[in-house]
Amino acid sequence: MKKIFLCCFIFFSLAEVEAGNQANTNPSESDLDELVRNHSGEIDELKHRIKIIEQNLGIYRSESIKNKKPEQIAEEIKGKSPEAVIEIAKDFIGHDRYEEARRILEVFIKNDPKNLYCGRMYFYIGKTYFEERNYQEAAKAYMESFEIGPNGAKAPKALFKLSECFFKLGKEDQRKMTLEKLSSTFAQFKHGKKAYTLLKKLKKS
Repeated sequence: MKKIFLCCFIFFSLAEVEAGNQANTNPSESDLDELVRNHSGEIDELKHRIKIIEQNLGIYRSESIKNKKPEQIAEEIKGKSPEAVIEIAKDFIGHDRYEEARRILEVFIKNDPKNLYCGRMYFYIGKTYFEERNYQEAAKAYMESFEIGPNGAKAPKALFKLSECFFKLGKEDQRKMTLEKLSSTFAQFKHGKKAYTLLKKLKKS
């Protein structure tokens, strides 16, 4: 009798463990809903980016833009939003096609110089020159980016990249002045904090 009772106890105990394991491995419907909600923003952002890239594939696959006249480029980007034009330029930059990225941005700026996105476009123009190690032109573009949008999203990074240009050009005084402005104006931002740390190191050296 004791053996039968013990066997029954072990059987029901194992059954409870198995049920618990299944509950742990099979999330409830509410858990799945929460997971979807948590990632829905990221999914929407990816969908938006994919849509923009698909719209821009016609330009990216076309013959080299650097051989085209400004009016031809203007025709190709006609009707596209500034965000879409920036995405095109970023795709070109990602494939080391710096001159083409630059020309698209420059054409847009020329045709719509008062657009609110021009400051951001100058930032990416600066990036193309920086990647080509043309630090003089990169500095001009980063400075233009900051002057157009001193409160824009790219303003702190534009100043930081400007300081890097001055470093590459051997202009230490301008570099320090830029870092000081960055650390004081954008003290709570990532690049403002980086500037503050750099200045401390420079003072010790």
